[in-house]
Amino acid sequence: MAYEIEIREAKAQPVLRIRITTTMVEMSSLLGALFGETFACAGSLGATPCGPPFARYHTWGGAEIELEAGVPVLQPVEGKGRVLAGELPGGRVAATWHIGPYDTIGGAYGALERWMGAQGLEPAGAPWEVYWSDPQEVPDPSQWKTEVIWPIK
Repeated sequence: MAYEIEIREAKAQPVLRIRITTTMVEMSSLLGALFGETFACAGSLGATPCGPPFARYHTWGGAEIELEAGVPVLQPVEGKGRVLAGELPGGRVAATWHIGPYDTIGGAYGALERWMGAQGLEPAGAPWEVYWSDPQEVPDPSQWKTEVIWPIK
């Protein structure tokens, strides 16, 4: 798949999130439940979700992955239990779209890394994925749309 990459200014976005450490094998089965838990918490707190769910990857590779999964909300709110208030950072980002199953999204990251290197840019924090397609509503994985966003210096 050919990836088109754009640079843009992202606005800081309040979120409700759960941060966990897991393995690659367990990750895919956990994300849906984490999204459900953060959306439910938003509802119980009276917070208004304002976009699709996201996952942000703080460490990747090796035996464990540290990630946060959550939902953007209109206004900052206090978290509840293991659902914490947080923010996706504002600032300059490189972004691309991945169309297809999640297990092939590595191509988007590779394209972003190569592009940043060719442009003389460096990552400025952990990347995140925004899941624009709900697998319950779009059952064909080849049609899933995921935006990959990486803060840059």
